[in-house]
Order: sequence, then C-alpha cells, then structure tokens
Amino acid sequence: MGSLGGLTALLAGRNADRRSASNVESTTSSAVAREFDGDVDLNGNDMLDVGTIRGGVEIDGASIDSWNVVDVSELGAEPGSDTDLGAVIDDHFDRDDITSAVYYLPEGTYTWNTPVTSRSFEGFGIVGKPQARVECTNIEMPYFISLGTDTVNNADIFIARNITFDVQKENVAASAIIASVDEHLEITNCALSGELDRVVPPYYSIQPTLLTKSGQGFVNISMTDGSFCDPDRKEQRHPMGLAIERDHRGYLVVENSDIEGFINNGIYSAGHNGKVAIRNTDIRNCGAGMLRLGDGDYAYKCKLVNDDAEDRGYSYAALWVNRAGHAVANSIEIVAEQATPSELVRVNGDVDHCTLSNIVIHSGANQFICEFLGSGPSSGQIVTKNWTIYDTGSAQSNAHLGHIDRPNVILENWDVHIDPGSDGKRHGLVVDAPWVDVRGCSFIHTGGGLDLLLDDGADYLRLKNCDFKSGRLYQYSRATTEDAIVADNRFVDGVSLAGEQVDWTTRGPGFQ
Repeated sequence: MGSLGGLTALLAGRNADRRSASNVESTTSSAVAREFDGDVDLNGNDMLDVGTIRGGVEIDGASIDSWNVVDVSELGAEPGSDTDLGAVIDDHFDRDDITSAVYYLPEGTYTWNTPVTSRSFEGFGIVGKPQARVECTNIEMPYFISLGTDTVNNADIFIARNITFDVQKENVAASAIIASVDEHLEITNCALSGELDRVVPPYYSIQPTLLTKSGQGFVNISMTDGSFCDPDRKEQRHPMGLAIERDHRGYLVVENSDIEGFINNGIYSAGHNGKVAIRNTDIRNCGAGMLRLGDGDYAYKCKLVNDDAEDRGYSYAALWVNRAGHAVANSIEIVAEQATPSELVRVNGDVDHCTLSNIVIHSGANQFICEFLGSGPSSGQIVTKNWTIYDTGSAQSNAHLGHIDRPNVILENWDVHIDPGSDGKRHGLVVDAPWVDVRGCSFIHTGGGLDLLLDDGADYLRLKNCDFKSGRLYQYSRATTEDAIVADNRFVDGVSLAGEQVDWTTRGPGFQ
C-alpha cells in the first residue's frame, strides 16, 4: 500500500469549487471563450493550472483517508503472466469497502481481457511506474475502462498515467478510456497502440467528459495507428480518435498529443457546453475532420497534415468549426499534399462568432483552402487575421482557393501566394456575401490568374490597403458592387480589373 500525497489538497479544492459553483452558474462557454480574444498567455496561465493537474498522484508517502494505492502484484497480477488484470481490478474496485483507489502497475506488459466498469465512486486511478502496457486479445471486449455516468454526483476523480493500451491483435478494437466525472480528470502520457480494425460501440478511442462547470482536466495522449480504412464506408462509419461532446461542461486541456490515421475525426470537440483548449498537438491523416472545434473551444499551435487523402478517398477537412457561439484558433499550421473534396478550413453556418489567426497553409492539393458558410444580416462576425497561404494546386484544376458565402467576414493581413503554373487556371477567393472586409492583404498569382473574385452577393464590400502584385481582380458581370468602399489599394505589375467596375483605386464614402 502507498499514498496520494498531493491529492488531499486537490480533493479539498475540488469540493470548495463545487460549493462555489452555484455562484457562477450563469457563465456561458461563449463568454469564457471571449477571454481568448486579444492577448493570450501562451503558457496557459489564463486557462488551466496544468501544474496542479500534473501534480496529483504521489506513489510514495503516508496513506490518505479513503484513498488506497494498490500494487496490482499484491492482487496476483504480474507482468508477463496470463492473469487478467482487467478482471482483477474490476473485482477489487467493486468491493463495498472501496470508494477510491489508484492501481499501481510496475513496469511490464499485462494481460487485460475484461472491461473495468464503475458508475459510482469518489476516485479511480491507474498509474504505470515508470510505464506499463496492458494488452487485450479479447475481440469481444468493447473498452478497457468505462467510468461514471452522464449525470453529476456519481463520480469525482479519474487519473490515468503512463499506460499504453495495446489492441494490436487482429479484430481487437477496444476503446481505451471512457470517463465521465464531476471534478478532475487526467490522462497523461497514455497511448493507444494498434490499429482499430473494425467498428464496435462505443466508436471512440478515448472520450473524456467533465460533467460540472468547475471540473478541470488534462489530456496528453498518443494514438498514431488510427483505424482501418474501408472505401465502401462513409467517414462516420469508422472509429473516432479523441471525442469531447454532449455532456462535457468543464474545462479540458489537450496538450502535446499525437493523433494519426482515424478516418472519422482525429479530435472531435463539438456539441458540448464546456470549454476545451487544444495546444501543441499534431494531427495527421484524420477525417472527416482532423480538428473540430465547438463552442468555447480554443486551439493553439497545432499542426494538421494530410498526405494520404487521395489514397484513402475521404474528405479530410483540416480545421473545422461548427455549432459554436464563439471559438478561437491561433497559430495553426496546415499541410495538404493530396486532394480531398473538403475545405482545409471550414466554418459552418451554425457558427455565430469565431477568430482564426496566425494560420499558415501549404497546399498542393487542388482543393478549397477555406469556406465560410452562413446567411442573413444577423450572422456573427468571423475574424481571420494573419493568414499565410502557399498554394501550388494544379493549373489543370478550375477550383478556386476558397469561398466566402456569409456576411460579416473580416480578412486582415492575408499573404496569398498562388503558383499553379503557366495557364493560371487555379484561381483565388470568391466573395459571394455582403459586408466582407478585406484589409491589408497581399495577393500574388504567378500564373496571371484571378486573385479575388466578386460574385453577385458581394454587396457593400470594403477593400482597403491591399496589394495586388500579380494576377487580376475579377468581378462577375452579374455582381453589383456600387456600394463598395475602396481605398488605399495598390495594383502593380500590370494587375487589372476584369469585369464591370473600372475605378478600384478609391471610391465610396470612406472606409470604417
């Protein structure tokens, strides 16, 4: 037996937070997400005290009331043996006298062929020291661990550290962790090893849920083997990587994680009423979306790479925002080497506000770089700042760089390089919505094609302080832009307007 030295204060703090939670119950995720606007502490101090989360479990020291640290070897489970560790833990934690326990696994590989399930507890933990692997060979096992319920006041704390969940055996597709708790959740230095080669419920590899607004959590995972690929199935008919949805209401940080090869979303964070910060995380070759953000979500310093989309035949949106009152993405790198039917950056019509800044995109994939969807004068503002785009899509493709199909979109400080080859058939952004602001942008089209295209919805366009260095500003004949406000733009190297309007140097009542 051992102890949980650092956890006593954590438990007390969580209880204090729970008592005070009623005083802030009216706080919405949208309001909290707006804290990320403007200056953000990139070390995370404005979000979650990650040091506290990481500090939790200490194996050595004196015992704590109601918590036990159990060395699984004392329960008869040894690394390298055929003893079913899952069955051992499930039986032990099911005892009436156990409400909180951390199971300590000395280094090695353990057999785990029985799911561990508990719906009501104070605390549950599993910790490898320094690292442990749990191996499933049972093709019927749906998950390694499933804890809590979809309602509060059933489970408080869950901790998993230094555990690799091994599903490498053929037809084994067990999820690693499904955990719903009220106050504290930590999944640190954990991995899923092996490709999920069939679809079985619950369809997620890892699903962390914090059920209260005061709940805090931290996730650091590696899942690089992904799932099987069946070209006859839609993306949604494949397993998913990390899922945060529906019942999540707390504050979850996903950091320094590596996810690859899941056809049905890499990180799906949508449809919840909580907050999720995703930082310093790499996602590769995941669809239908690599990184999906919902209301109150924040993504920072993530890299999204697609280099097998044509080989697999799926859509592979990179950054996708949907069902959000407000969401923020900052310092995102996107690399697209193969074509897909999806946009690299997609904002759905059900998004009210979002801010997407410091986005760098390298694409040779002949697909839309972006699409902003929505309609109606009451649509919230989409702010896109400091984008750098290098597009080398084939000149044989007639695809445009992207579509702006909703009002109230701001493009500020974009640096767009389109280099499709000599015939220039790869064209730039299409504006087909009113009240679009294009500010301080630079456009270069080495093939002499179209930098910016104005369609019939582009009323009340505001175009200011932009450089058109090569290519053309194009207006469809069906477009009416009499109310456009244009000022301080520069047209060099023979850049010209193709369309009805002639004076694109200065016109309109002024720029605001």
